[in-house]
Amino acid sequence: MTGPQTSEEDAVSERDRLEAAVAECREMIREAHAATKDLRTAVREAKKEVQALGRDEVAAHIQHEVSRQLEELGERTRAAVDAATQKVIAEFDRFGESLLGKDTYWQTASGRRAVPRPDQDVIALDVPPGEDQG
Repeated sequence: MTGPQTSEEDAVSERDRLEAAVAECREMIREAHAATKDLRTAVREAKKEVQALGRDEVAAHIQHEVSRQLEELGERTRAAVDAATQKVIAEFDRFGESLLGKDTYWQTASGRRAVPRPDQDVIALDVPPGEDQG
């Protein structure tokens, strides 16, 4: 009776092999679920890092642009202040020259440059003829 017993042993052996394969498949499925969970966590962390890097890069770009524009504004402001300072100095120089008698401030300030400079040594009195004798 070697035939039926061998067939029964083969069936038990086949069943044990299939159970072992099922157990191995279950273990592989558990590992796959764990790996999937780990991958999802890694993807979430990577997305957060990319967002943080994007924010950092945007912040750095904004900082660079703000610095550039502030430098440009500073240069224009310095130029405007220098021009205004030179204008004020020139105006004071003209005023000083008029006080020293080198130029008549009231002529240049009013824009009437063609007016002749009054003679500072002669004072004209508007006295009608005949009244100077008393």
